[in-house]
Amino acid sequence: MSDKIKIYVCTKGKKCPKKGSDDVCTAFESVVSELGCSDTVLIKGSKCLDLCKKGPAVVTMPDKISYGRVTAADAKEIVANLVAGGKPIERLRLKKKE
Repeated sequence: MSDKIKIYVCTKGKKCPKKGSDDVCTAFESVVSELGCSDTVLIKGSKCLDLCKKGPAVVTMPDKISYGRVTAADAKEIVANLVAGGKPIERLRLKKKE
């Protein structure tokens, strides 16, 4: 496993920003600070993740899990789950061919 968990939030695509991805990215940054895990979790705004219809889109690494329709309220659950080494959040997870 990589040293850091990376969470990419689409903030530069055509549709995700219109659906609130900047707020989602800010929420992830706040949660990482609140949980004190900035040494193990990196949040990055990213270019389009090709999940436009399911935005705001988030991809976590190194597990390569894609999440769709993520809200600011989902940030804490996703971060806490990743840090604890938990399973993906199924209600948000995008599976292949969705």
